[in-house]
Amino acid sequence: MPEISIANLVDLNDELIAMIRAGIPLDQGLRNAAKHLNKDSKRFTEQLALRIEEGFSLEEAIEPGANDLPHSYISLLKSAIRMGKLPEALSAYTAFARSRMELRQEISIALIYPGIVLVMAFFLSLFACFIIFPELLEIHKMFEVPNTRLMDLVAKFFYFYQGWFLIVPVIFLSLIISWKASRFSFLLTREKNTSFYKGVFTTVAYGWIPGYQKLISEMNFSTFTKMISILLSYHVPLHEALVLAAGSTGNSKLISESELLSKKLKSGSSLPDGIQNSEYFPSYIKKMLIKDAHQNHLVRIFSEISRVYQSRVSNRIDWVKRILPISLLVIVAGGITASYAIIVFLPFIELLKMLGSPTL
Repeated sequence: MPEISIANLVDLNDELIAMIRAGIPLDQGLRNAAKHLNKDSKRFTEQLALRIEEGFSLEEAIEPGANDLPHSYISLLKSAIRMGKLPEALSAYTAFARSRMELRQEISIALIYPGIVLVMAFFLSLFACFIIFPELLEIHKMFEVPNTRLMDLVAKFFYFYQGWFLIVPVIFLSLIISWKASRFSFLLTREKNTSFYKGVFTTVAYGWIPGYQKLISEMNFSTFTKMISILLSYHVPLHEALVLAAGSTGNSKLISESELLSKKLKSGSSLPDGIQNSEYFPSYIKKMLIKDAHQNHLVRIFSEISRVYQSRVSNRIDWVKRILPISLLVIVAGGITASYAIIVFLPFIELLKMLGSPTL
């Protein structure tokens, strides 16, 4: 099956949800949906419809494209089919994906102005480095102005920049390429089937965002605990619910830790004993689950943990939206202004001091 992007997967989800709720056969509905979907979505949907016509279930039909789909999406489908709540699970995935894309769009808008300022500053720096600075050095030599320590440092910086100025556009282009390449992996942890290069691109593109890693972690635990509460409410055994819920996050560490905890539960260990020795689960989750009184209310407890993490995620996203544009403006504009004040005006100040000296 052809690879399908997250944005197009969201569109396909909307079609699946509408067909399931309207009672339309999946093969017929998918073929009708393929007519007005994007190119990669159209090919994917047509092949999916063909496999369903051949008698495969939705889970089996989508399996050939598992390597080209997010691992979390495949796990979510399996969990949803197991619960008999496919439309609800697909709706949750769609809402989550759209919220990520909206946040990414807002960050992109916030980056436009600093990006323009950086491009202009780069060309101005070339003008200052290759035209203004050499002329100032000639004037200093002509009037035999003694160099101060600060002037020596500025001169060394200019000589260094003249030899390595191309590193600036290289860094800038690498950020743009990483941002484009990781377009559909925003706020996703490294999926099991994600290549090393995509992981690097994602880290370069988003790693500098304040609180990015913490935001990912809290989103994962919110999804993880919410899925467990839903699975348990449909009487899925806890050891199975842990593995299925962890798979729906795509987080390899959370998946391995949940599989280990699941093995402990199947071997006879209690949930408090098994999770207390875990190094990955945060202390808040451990505190909520180690009490014996909570073991009979796990659905409610996991649902409450999810609500707390979702609240943290919402607050952190709002904080990023507010602080990122201001921070970039202060750092970029303020840093450039300070740099030019030192690099361009310092030689003029030294020259004026020399001209105003009574010993001239």
